[in-house]
Amino acid sequence: MSRGAGDFRAGLGRSGRPRGGGRTGGGSGRRRRASAARRLALRVLHAVDADGAYANLALDKALEVSRLTRADRALATELVYGVTRWRGRLDHVIDHLSTTPAAELGPWIRNILRMGVYQLLHLDRIPAHAVVSEGVALAREFGHRGTAALANAVLRRAVAEARRVPLPGPEAGDARRLAVEGSHPEWLVARWLEQFGSEDTERLCRVDNEPAPLTLRVNLSRTTPAEAAAALAREGLRTVPGRLFPEALVAGEGPPLRGLEAYRCGMVSVQDEGAMVASRVLAPEPGWLVVDACAGAGGKTTHLAELMRNRGRVVAVDPYGHKLRLLEGAARRLGLGIIETRRADARTLPTSELAGRADAVLVDAPCSGLGVLRRRPDLRWRLKEEDLPRLVKLQKELLRAASACVRPGGVLVYSTCTIERSENQEVVEGFLAESREFTWDDAAERLAGCGTGGLTAFSEGPYLTSGPQSGGPDGFFVARLVRTGGSGRPRAADV
Repeated sequence: MSRGAGDFRAGLGRSGRPRGGGRTGGGSGRRRRASAARRLALRVLHAVDADGAYANLALDKALEVSRLTRADRALATELVYGVTRWRGRLDHVIDHLSTTPAAELGPWIRNILRMGVYQLLHLDRIPAHAVVSEGVALAREFGHRGTAALANAVLRRAVAEARRVPLPGPEAGDARRLAVEGSHPEWLVARWLEQFGSEDTERLCRVDNEPAPLTLRVNLSRTTPAEAAAALAREGLRTVPGRLFPEALVAGEGPPLRGLEAYRCGMVSVQDEGAMVASRVLAPEPGWLVVDACAGAGGKTTHLAELMRNRGRVVAVDPYGHKLRLLEGAARRLGLGIIETRRADARTLPTSELAGRADAVLVDAPCSGLGVLRRRPDLRWRLKEEDLPRLVKLQKELLRAASACVRPGGVLVYSTCTIERSENQEVVEGFLAESREFTWDDAAERLAGCGTGGLTAFSEGPYLTSGPQSGGPDGFFVARLVRTGGSGRPRAADV
């Protein structure tokens, strides 16, 4: 390894940039800069790693203001998502090639090395010499002479040895072995091994590292699936029907969706079929009053309004103004005039004028997101095991409070995008144990009129659940409850 590995870090600040600010490189003469795609990808990866940015949002924002060609946009996207997915495995390789472990490197050089190793292991069309030279150019621009020397030494060694770095042996234990092999946190793999066994855990890790399909939801209040597919095809984006719902289209390769007129005029939205299940199970009817208690940016809110054919009233509740602004923008694009946004914590709903009045309430609760790790690869590194009990406490509070809005005979749907039983079945079972007014309703029965029987495979008793390892949509959990009696007002003990 490079003899500069120990001393280059002494010249770096906490951010991994050189102390004293600007770029250095030493020597005279002009040196080529790294490609624009790699520079953009590095900045995004640094933001995710060092600043806690969300990979999808940071990448979208960076691409939006960039002037990259279509090919360069594709490369930048591949690097951001690929490096984020395989971070654990890449760091394992770097630890074997560098005398300084990946965890002790500054975030700039660490992500430069991750990008280089990722290209060598996963992108066969990029020549090894280009990987090294681009990595050195990045290290020079975002570091200094010692950083460039380190990148040069480690990446040259990676060319020869990266594919031969051994995985942890049997003595390390199954959790450690699978954590490195499948690039997931060891605590999470250990938890999955206990819950699902080795075969399902290996499959989960494998699926999480595969690119997620781009699934579109057709706006049924404005067009038909056939018309939407034809409009997209005219603009160069081919689609095929989804597997579960008639309003789902799966997109192939083509131009960026948000630049297409079919998208801008509100014919389609982006939503996985797993995320469509909750609204379909709620099965709203035109004219209903529906409360979306945890609306977020409004993917399910707008789906509900579309299923209601834009007739009735949908009240979208969320504590975050920036998410509600996104929802309002989506509603305008989709032409949905029945959505009202309300900035509030759903735990205050029992004291609102909505108590006891809603025909249906959706609680799409904040959760660990363990069912969507293939779509949100940074989440696996952000989540900590100690976060789970806090999330469960919040989920119970939200479900209890939002249930106060359901009228007698009305519907309450609880959904998540996690495969964690403590956040799913146990939350609902705990709620029913303390409630005298709600009972299970068969979630699968509500899908009989959707034109597909594909969801029956996900039925476990009265609720629906699936993990991405099933080969189907993103992981989800959906339970449908009915309020059977009572005054429609919350009991004092529930508030």
